[in-house]
Amino acid sequence: MLGLSMDNFASSKQPTEIQGLAPKAEAAWTALQRQYASRISDAEIDHLFACFVLGLTSPAYAEGEPALHFDVCRALVAVKLPPERVHAALHTMPEPTQPWLASACALIESQGAKIGSALQEKASNLEDLSTARANAATGSLGKNEENAT
Repeated sequence: MLGLSMDNFASSKQPTEIQGLAPKAEAAWTALQRQYASRISDAEIDHLFACFVLGLTSPAYAEGEPALHFDVCRALVAVKLPPERVHAALHTMPEPTQPWLASACALIESQGAKIGSALQEKASNLEDLSTARANAATGSLGKNEENAT
């Protein structure tokens, strides 16, 4: 929509890790639109989306610098929303038009966190596999050198 690139955050995290978050955020936006567009206000949908993004990014960023975590959240929300709606979604909770919205925020954030944790685990497993392969290759080279002497 706005064409924001996630490359801005490549220096702080691996680009593939960051880029892996954007499709999940976009899918969540689509699901929220499909599920709630006729039932709640745009501001409420925007806030639910921000809750999802907060959960999605928390496994990777919550323990780090808060400003970086917030910047990542802002960038992901901005993929789907214009600047004024990004600010509102991240800084205000709209007056609920439905009684179930308060619990929906927590549930949606929790779902985002589950997805974020799964992405973190997948990234960690890939990193472990790469390290194991590199160690195996290094070990093979060492053994070949020993055999040559």
